[in-house]
Amino acid sequence: MKAIKIQNKDVLEAVNSGSPYIEIGNRKFLLFEVEQYPDTNVYEVTDTEEEKLLLEALEGDNPILSDLEIDKILGFAREA
Repeated sequence: MKAIKIQNKDVLEAVNSGSPYIEIGNRKFLLFEVEQYPDTNVYEVTDTEEEKLLLEALEGDNPILSDLEIDKILGFAREA
């Protein structure tokens, strides 16, 4: 896996904003921080609990969620 260095000020501000994901066009990207192993092509999730949850998600049932469902899970949805 190759790291991508971002030089654009607006993109850097969006990534550093604290939002759990960013949207580019109609695609959403979940943000999480990784640490680099000594081998420059391998990365490690910084939190072992986060790594466990990611592995469970990859191996489990992953239905496609609506934007509203995602917002509710992330705590962004307003209650009616």
